[in-house]
Amino acid sequence: MDFETVVNLDYESQHFEFHPRTFVDTVYNAFYEPLFEGLNALNVYLCDQYNHVIPADDIRSNTDILFKDLVKILDKAIDKFETYIDENIFMIPNHVLLPEDEVHHTHPCTKDEDEKLDEEIEQIKQRILEERLRKSVLKSKIEEQKYVKEDLVTFKSKLQQLLSIVQGCKNTKEDLELTMIRCLQNLNGIKGVHQSSKKSSELE
Repeated sequence: MDFETVVNLDYESQHFEFHPRTFVDTVYNAFYEPLFEGLNALNVYLCDQYNHVIPADDIRSNTDILFKDLVKILDKAIDKFETYIDENIFMIPNHVLLPEDEVHHTHPCTKDEDEKLDEEIEQIKQRILEERLRKSVLKSKIEEQKYVKEDLVTFKSKLQQLLSIVQGCKNTKEDLELTMIRCLQNLNGIKGVHQSSKKSSELE
């Protein structure tokens, strides 16, 4: 069953208040289920009563072959039945108007109205395309900002490392200056002691 046929049946199901395919399936099952149960009962009976004459495996295999052949015949018959009822029973006469089509019958659109509707549809399509484009641009900007943020975080981390290094160098410079001052003080002290010792030696 092709797509167009399915659509037509859906349309017809609104008129008949049930899906035509459901009716066909019900008829099919009404034949299939008794056939299956009957052959299954026949298989059990033959295996119980005649297993000494024919092996049970042969009975089952032949019963299965018979069942498949009968199902093929049933399928062909149901296909013909379905074709007949689709063409002669489950069809909507031309004079029958479904409720959803009444508006088209009582208020038919003029050519100008059709053109106006087509124009509105095109405008809506254009707005949809523009909105999709806008969302695409926004998405690209968000992704770009994401990468920029990651770069800024990396830059901030490196800047903090540099500041720590500079601060360490500054502290080292101050320590060196303080050490130099102390060295000069010690040197001056040594010079003072040396000069005092020299004067004492000269006096002696």
